[in-house]
Amino acid sequence: MDAEIPPKLLCLSLQKISYGLGHIFNDLCAAMWFSYTLFYLQVVLNMGAATAGLLLMIGYKNNMYFHSMPQLDSCKLFLGQVVDSLATPLVGFCIDYVQHRRLWHLTGTFAVALGFYLIFSLKPSSFDVSTIVYYISTISLFQIGWATVQISHLSIIPEISISHKHSSDLTAIRYIASVCCNICVYLVTLAVLKSDGTNEDIGPGDFYKFKAIALIIMFIGLMASMLFYCGLLAKYEDQPEMEPLLNNGEIKDLNKQNSRHFLRFSLTYCVSIMYMCSRLFTTLNLIYIPLYIDERGQLNNIEKDSLRQTIASIPLTSYIASFLTSILLKFRIGFVTDQMTYLIGSIVGIVASIWIGAGISSRTDSELYTIAALLGITGSTTMVSSLCLTASFVKINSLGGAQVYSIVTFTDKLISGSIVLVVQHMQCTPKDSCPYFYKNVMSYISASVSVIAMSALIFLHIQTKHSKKTMVIS
Repeated sequence: MDAEIPPKLLCLSLQKISYGLGHIFNDLCAAMWFSYTLFYLQVVLNMGAATAGLLLMIGYKNNMYFHSMPQLDSCKLFLGQVVDSLATPLVGFCIDYVQHRRLWHLTGTFAVALGFYLIFSLKPSSFDVSTIVYYISTISLFQIGWATVQISHLSIIPEISISHKHSSDLTAIRYIASVCCNICVYLVTLAVLKSDGTNEDIGPGDFYKFKAIALIIMFIGLMASMLFYCGLLAKYEDQPEMEPLLNNGEIKDLNKQNSRHFLRFSLTYCVSIMYMCSRLFTTLNLIYIPLYIDERGQLNNIEKDSLRQTIASIPLTSYIASFLTSILLKFRIGFVTDQMTYLIGSIVGIVASIWIGAGISSRTDSELYTIAALLGITGSTTMVSSLCLTASFVKINSLGGAQVYSIVTFTDKLISGSIVLVVQHMQCTPKDSCPYFYKNVMSYISASVSVIAMSALIFLHIQTKHSKKTMVIS
């Protein structure tokens, strides 16, 4: 070897892989939370669809005092989102102020592990006040820990990056790892829920199967977190400044001396809305695809064993398509910018939503698998492009990474929880009076989210083309 290579230039493969492992536990838990928690609560625990918090207020007003406590599940999902969203900005501020990002990450991991286990370990016989307190406590612990891991992991990127390309690679690896986690959850679910030949519906008897799924997820996630800590023990103190010039399709800073707080950048809100819509589209489909499949199966009298397989395999198809798309995006040709990628993804999402609304044949699942693939393509393209825009905005303007990421994700989490809450309250009573409820959710609401995303993209494009006060997106 002619010359010694500086340690900061070796980073590299091991460090990238190690960094990619750092959010796996969060991603595994999130996949389980959004994909199967609502299904688990409604079908396995026989809960309803309104909020426990709202029922608490109504209960005191009507002197019901949680007489039957129906419809607890959407509250738990909404509560989780609210707690997570409110904790995120606070966590971001604390991480930037205190530093020690790995220690924050470790603390959050312990909280996630404990909270996630407790959520899936209780099989309540009744839904009294003590049960509500139990769920409020465990969900709050889980969501605060989740937010801590998420923000600390994102804010590590500028700490370990030695170039913009390196930073982009870390972001891409993080997303690919997230997709792999979702695929893993669906494979585990498919294996555990596989019919034992009884041809029975999924119900209360499957409680321990879902608990087993949660334990398997925890084991995989904690092992990945241990490897993450081992691979990121080193910290480079002499890392160079991020270069201001970006490649084609990325944000370019035209005023590095601009000292305004990031909340005063109008582009902060444009990028936040785009990120929020991308996450919301994916979240809605994660939550409601199992319920839509179950609804479709009941309407068409589909065989129970086939329905079990479909509930696990359709989301898996979506994430395989998302994974393959995320890899292909690394090889996109130069003129396909992040804005163009986001636009294409939004259009594909609208097509999938319209297809669902138009109706799917009950004779075969081929259309359902095609739609699942389109949903995966939409999630991947919009998420990757919005993450690129957000990451560039953070790095190029030398802003506090944890705080910016926390504000961007704050919008996503709060809106996602609110939308799910509204959707659950729109459910008919009895459910038979709205036989196509989840079909309409996946059609009209998902399409509306894509339209909002495209509107934000158009506004962003117009603003950056006619203003050079802050940034330009090519």
